[in-house]
Formats: sequence, C-alpha cells, structure tokens
Amino acid sequence: MLNSDQMRDFILDLSKTSRFDFQLWSAENGLIFSSITGPANEDFSAFHKKIISCDGFQQARFKKNGAVFGIQLRNGTDVMGSLVTYLPEFYDGKALKKKDSTILTNVTEVQTFLTHIAQMLESQMSSQAETEEMADELGRSFEDLYLYSKIGVQTMQLNFSEKKIYELIEDLLETMRADLTFARFIENPEYNAEIASEHMSAKIFDPAAFVETLIKQLPSDERSLKKECYIINDSKNDPDFQKLHPKRFRFLAVTIETNDHHYGWMGLFSFNMNEIFRQSELKLLKSLASASAMAFENSRLYLESLHIAKKERYVRNIFQKYVPEAVTKKILDRGNRDLISLGEKRLVTLLNVDMRGYSRISKKLQSEEVVSVLNYFFMIMGTAILNHNGILDKFLGDGILAVFGAPVESANSSLDATLAALEMQEEIEKVNVFAEENYGVYLSMGVSINTGEVIIGNIGFEKKMEYTVIGGVVNDTFRIQDLTREKANSILISKSTNKKIQSVISTQSRGVKTLGANESRMEVFEVMGLVKPPAKI
Repeated sequence: MLNSDQMRDFILDLSKTSRFDFQLWSAENGLIFSSITGPANEDFSAFHKKIISCDGFQQARFKKNGAVFGIQLRNGTDVMGSLVTYLPEFYDGKALKKKDSTILTNVTEVQTFLTHIAQMLESQMSSQAETEEMADELGRSFEDLYLYSKIGVQTMQLNFSEKKIYELIEDLLETMRADLTFARFIENPEYNAEIASEHMSAKIFDPAAFVETLIKQLPSDERSLKKECYIINDSKNDPDFQKLHPKRFRFLAVTIETNDHHYGWMGLFSFNMNEIFRQSELKLLKSLASASAMAFENSRLYLESLHIAKKERYVRNIFQKYVPEAVTKKILDRGNRDLISLGEKRLVTLLNVDMRGYSRISKKLQSEEVVSVLNYFFMIMGTAILNHNGILDKFLGDGILAVFGAPVESANSSLDATLAALEMQEEIEKVNVFAEENYGVYLSMGVSINTGEVIIGNIGFEKKMEYTVIGGVVNDTFRIQDLTREKANSILISKSTNKKIQSVISTQSRGVKTLGANESRMEVFEVMGLVKPPAKI
C-alpha cells in the first residue's frame, strides 16, 4: 500500500516546499523513497526498525551534530511503515537553521510537524485502501455476476448433466481464486466433480480422495445440516482438520439442498492463509449450490416425467385394445404403483361368452367368411364388456374371457359383469342380422359369470407376456359355461355372484349342478333381467 507513486510524489513535493529531507519506509519492503543526501540509507535502517517496533515519536543523535526523528505510519491498528527526517545541524535541543530558510525552535516543534505529516499520509492511505477495496469488490462483483449468468444458463437446461456440474466447478475455481473446488452428491455420485489448480499436484496427489476425506469430517446430523455451511479459516485451530494435511489451509463447504432433501456438498479449499472466506464468497457459493440443487431437482423431475411417459405408453400399448379408457386412466392415475407387472391375489368377477353353432358355420362358409362373422361377434360382445368397465383377457377360438375388478379394484364388479351380459343378450340379434344378411347363417351364445379370488398379473416370459388370471375360479367359470348349452342365449351365474347382485338383478335358481369332470357341486342361477324399479346399492 505504501508503494504508491502518488505517495512518493507527495513526499518529494513536501521536501521541496518545507526544505526538509524525508525517508519513507515500508514495514514489509524496507526503504521506498529518500530525499536525504549525505549519510547512506543503510545508516537509517536500524532507526526505522526501532520506529515500527515502538509506538510514538522517536529521536536519536546521529553523527556529530546531526539528529534523526521518526514516527509510525498506521492504517487503523496496522503499522504500515515509518516517516523519517534528518536534521544535520540539530543538537542539544537548541535552535536549528537549515539552509537559512526554516527555523525549528525545539524537538516539540519537530514532533508536531512530523505528526501532522503522518496524519496526512495515513488519511491518504486510508482513502487509497478504501478505493482499492471498492475496486476489488467491484471486480469480484463483476466476476460473481459472470458466474451467476453462466449458472443461470446452465440451470435453464432441464437435463443437468455431469458435464454441466464440471463446468460450474471449473468456473468456481477461477472466480473464487481457490486451490480446489468440488461438488459431492451423496445419492448420485455420477455427478461428483473436483478441480484443482495447477500447482496443487505437488501438495495433494489425489484431489478426489482428499475431497472425500474432507467431506467425512463434516457433521451430517440434521441440526448441523440446517446451518447450511461449514467454515474452517485455519486448519491448525481445528483438531479434526489439522491432521488432514501438514500445511495450514482454509476450507468452506455449503449444502446442496432443496427444502426437503439434502443432495450433497459444494465447497472451496485454499492454502492461501493471507485471506479469509468473506461473507460475499459464502453468499455466492450458497446461491450457486441452491441453483445447482434446483437444476438437479428439475433434471430429476424431467427424467422422471420421461419415465412416467414411457410407462404410460407401455400401459396403453398393453391395455388400449382390451381395457376401457376409463379403466386405463385409473391405472395411469395411480402413479408409481405398478399394477400390471407383479402377480397378486384379487377378488374379481369373470365373464365367459361363447358362440354357439361355430362348427356348423365353419363347415358352411369359406375361411374368410368365418373370420368375418367371428370378428363381428367379437366386436359386438367386446364393446359390451368395455362399456361396463371390463377388460378383454383373451379370445378363445369362438369365445371371450373378460375380467371385471382388475387391474383397478371395483366394488361393483359382479354387477358390471352382469349388466355387460344383459347388453350382450340384446345385441346378439344385431349379430344375427349381420350373419343372415351377408352369409345366410344363424348363431346363438351362452354367458357364464363367476365371482371369486384369483391370481392376476403378467404371466409368461420376455418374448411373450400376457396379463391374465389363473385359479379355480377360472375353471369353474368355464364349467358353468357348459351348462348354458341347455338354453340358447342364456346367462348363468354362480352363487357368489348372485349374492352381490340380487337386489338389482332378477335371477332364478337352476339348482345345484355338478361341474365338469371333477364333479364339484355348485348352485347356479339364471339371470332374468333388471329388477323394476332397480334398487340402489
């Protein structure tokens, strides 16, 4: 600070004006300026050291009749240097005439004069220091703004990559004038980054490992994390950090976090002990860490949305041809819960509709004509199923197996299935109109319905998966279907289904029947129609 050319000019002008000769000394760098002729400058060095070590005005006899006087130059509490004057004919406190122009009556007058000059220099130093500090602060502010703007651009990117966090740490190293900068993500180490200055390799062989060691010293309890920062301005004053490196260092770390989640740390490391971490640096680092956390969260949400969109397409691809749109929407609205991948037990209602007269039709018609009749039958019956929230489990030659109450649970699955069957009963005439007009054939159907617990899920292997149901309830549904052959277009239901619909649907018991080869016995009911007026359930 004392090396200013302005200060030298001031002392030179003062020497010419007052006819005094001066020396300006720096506490750190020694002699800066001298207008004294005669004695060598080295002769005043010891006196200068005495001045800066002893507060107040100093004087000493110097070679024959000469005397030397000096005073400290201070900037606040810091001793910056000394101001020295030499009077070659001053002695015994008597009057001194120098070059016949300036008369000093005594030592007190010399002290007053030097004190006044020292105050003027100190005022100039203070002003200069403020100016330099303002300039430095302004320069750092521009650097901060540059860094902010760069981070702002990066955080606008939804896909916050490892490259972007590395670029941020690189900019931070340059702007903060640190020896090492880093970012550490606890749950996502692929985003970790650290950059060391060129001269750091001689002091720290493995920056990444050193950063990990630093992070391990940071407290990770909830109370400490709420502080959002950790500052070590001198490692020698902290036993935990002192042992990490023989050289003294400074260390600053701030949390990378959102309101509800701690992602990791961002920090600075420096061996430069001439400075301390300032509040402006702390604020900047916290702002950047906060911006990084937001960018990271945005990226996570963006990738999550892509995953959800992919999952939605997956669900739609599986169900769009077999499931009503309302049911598909409910599946997608359930969020992260996977309703379609894992098998689970579920209370459902199964409906099997089977075409009658297929063998007769296939013998009479050409293959393409048989397919046309089948497709029309499936379209009409499938639409009835979808109209009542059922899903088309599978096509079985000339029949359909439908599921009600899955993958989304329904308290009215039995009623939905029965209402679908009644719609089929009405629509079979439309099928026959099509079949008779176009191919001269007539057909009928049978519908069986059963309610019970099944295992449902994606069954198969990678190359062939099928969302379907398995269990005894499925087998009983097909066995009830065999009983529908006794009456064309009939709807037969199990006792378990009848219990759930009897307040709304009119049914008649067909007695206890033997089902299939296993000869299990079950009471079976025929659906007659809606109760009039229908009761509320």
